Formats: sequence, C-alpha cells, structure tokens
Amino acid sequence: MTDAGQGAPRVTADLRAMRLFTVFSLGLGMLIGGLVQVLLGVGTVTGARAVTLLVTTVAAVLVGLATIPLLLHGPDEVSPRDPLVPVLLALSGAVWVLAVVPPFAGWGWAFTLAMAGGVLSCLVRGRWRAAVILGCWAVIGLGGLTGGLTPSRVGPPPDTAADAIVLSTLAVFTLLPLSAVWVLQVVLRLEHARRLASDLAVARERLRFATDLHDIQGHNLQVIALKSELAERLLPGQPERAGREIAEIRRIARVALDDTRAVVNDYRTVTVAAEARNAAAVLRSAGIRCTARIGTPDLPVALGAVFAVAIREAVTNVLRHSQATEATIDLVHVAAEYRLTVTNNAAAAPRRGGTGLAGLVGRVAAQRGTVETTREGDTFTLVVRIPAPDTDPPGAQEPASPRRRRRTRR
Repeated sequence: MTDAGQGAPRVTADLRAMRLFTVFSLGLGMLIGGLVQVLLGVGTVTGARAVTLLVTTVAAVLVGLATIPLLLHGPDEVSPRDPLVPVLLALSGAVWVLAVVPPFAGWGWAFTLAMAGGVLSCLVRGRWRAAVILGCWAVIGLGGLTGGLTPSRVGPPPDTAADAIVLSTLAVFTLLPLSAVWVLQVVLRLEHARRLASDLAVARERLRFATDLHDIQGHNLQVIALKSELAERLLPGQPERAGREIAEIRRIARVALDDTRAVVNDYRTVTVAAEARNAAAVLRSAGIRCTARIGTPDLPVALGAVFAVAIREAVTNVLRHSQATEATIDLVHVAAEYRLTVTNNAAAAPRRGGTGLAGLVGRVAAQRGTVETTREGDTFTLVVRIPAPDTDPPGAQEPASPRRRRRTRR
C-alpha cells in the first residue's frame, strides 16, 4: 500500500529465488564432485591413463554444468532426449570404465557417473527415477567390486573405512540433483495450480454473467419475436390491434434494456464487504497475515463503491511495493464520517510519481472526503475519510493530493 520502492510480485520473486538457489546448489555440487574425483584420483594412476581420466573428468563436469538449465523447467517440460544428456552419460561412463580397467584406480573416479545418474533421474518420470538411481548404484558397485578383485591395484592398499565413506558420499551425490529439482518442480506445480485456480474463477464469473444475461434476455427476445410476427400478420386487416402489439413490443424492449443495465451494474459493482474479504484472501495467499473488519452495515452504495476502490488500490500497493508480513483493513462509522484504515508493515522508502493514490484522491474528493498517508518506522497507514450523507466534510473539501507525514517513534 505504500507508494514506495518498486519490487516484483512476491510469487514471481520467490520463483526466481528458488530457481537461482537450485542452479547454485546443482552447480556447486557438480564442481565439488569433479574436484573430489580429481583429488582422490591423484596418485592412483600415471601416464597417459591419468591424463585421459583428468581430461574426461573436466569435460564431464562442464557438460554437467551445461545440463543444469534442462532441470529448471516444469515436470511436464523436461526430457532425457536432449543431446547433452547422452554426452554426459558417455563421458562419465568412460571415466568409470577407464578407472575400473585393471589395475583398479579407486572408487573416487565414480563421482561424475553418480552426478550423471542424478541428472538423468531428474529427467525421467515415475518409477524410472528409482530405476535410474538403483541402476547407477549397481554400475558403480559392480564396477568397483570387479576392479577391486583384480590382483593388481595402483595406489595405496585398500582401506575399508575410507572406501565406505567414499561410497556413502557417492550415494548422496546421486540423490543431490533429484532432491533439489524435485522441490523446484513441486513449487512450479503449485504456481501452475494457483494460476489455474485464478483462471477458473474468471471463467466461472463469465459463465455466471452469461447465464444471467441469457435468462433475462432470452425470454424477452422470444416474446418480441412472437409479437413482431403477430403484428406483421395483423397489420393488413387489423391495423389498430397491430399498433397495440407494436406498442407492447416497445414496452418489452424497454424492460429488456433496463434488465440488461441492471445485470451489468450488478456485474460491475462489488460491495465493500466482498472487496474486503477478497482483499484479505489475496493477502493471505501471498503469505501476509491480514485481519479485516467492516463495521458499516448502513454504508450507502455510492460510498461503498469508493471504499471498495480504495481497498483494491491499497492491497495492490501492498503486494507491489512492500515486503509486508502483516496488514489490517478496518472500515468504521465514527461520528459523522466513514473511515477506512489500511496498514502494513515492511514499507519501503517513499517514492514520487505514483498515479494510484492520485486517482483515489480524485474519487474521494468527489464525495467531499480526504485521503491521508502516514509512515511510522516501517509501518505504512492509509486513512480514507468520507463524511456521511447530509454532513459537513471532516476537512478540506477538495484536497489536491494525499497528505504525507513522517512520524518518529518516541
């Protein structure tokens, strides 16, 4: 509600932050896995084999980093058929095969294969995910056991405790991509469901309006058509009766026009109580605790429309220009005026140039009311006062702009 500081909508900002966190965690995991693989492999092999393992590991890590954007889409948009996926599997598999070939170079060279298996598990669905993870563990386990059983082994003698630590770390690295991407996909599904719910609400309202319009005008138009046919038949022989039918058609047409205007006015007009409930629901869905109290059962319709606009503008500004966690909406009838008070915390720094409050001031001024905004610490308050009918205005009759005052806590 504060006219301060620009910011993206809360949901969009959360999704962006979630994507960045996923990219960071996946990229960091792949870099750490490649680094650990190289550090554990140093000294276990020499010569051309060592160079080949090192180069292939670096290539696998780079390809793994390039596959990260594939994992950021929704669950129905990802595919394991992207060319980068088989390249990653081929490079990581080549590293592990070259490490398993006697003499066995150690379990440390399986990190790129574990990461490749984790990436592939993110791109498949359902039971295939478990199959990919179990298959990756099986390939690593069988390959390491086969290489370890050979009589010749390079490097230091096998250490059971160290091998167990490496194997458990490999299992974690296989699950790391899936755990991060799974959370992101759940968030994307929830956002998609929220948008569908919003679209469904709009569709339902359109259907309600279409149904009301059909129910009202269908009968009137049918009567007009029948009476027109009757007047046409009566016109040659009974012109007086035909004239009466035409007059009745004119009357029905006017009734139909009035009914249409009534439906449209009802469709466009939202009571202040309904607007307050909708505003509170929107704020709560954005993670903002909101309390709304409407204590004006005698509020005139014209003033209710103005207060409904004020509530809508206030809530829009809360969502756009603050990081609020708490908000209140309070409309009361005090003495000879109606007073709307909307507050929110986490207000940003004031800014100039906004048009929302200026438009609200114009609407309120037309009702001899005033708009006042105050800021106390990080709490922003909007107060709209409109005198009750047949009373004097509480202040200046036509304020040119909302009065802004800065208060300091004592």
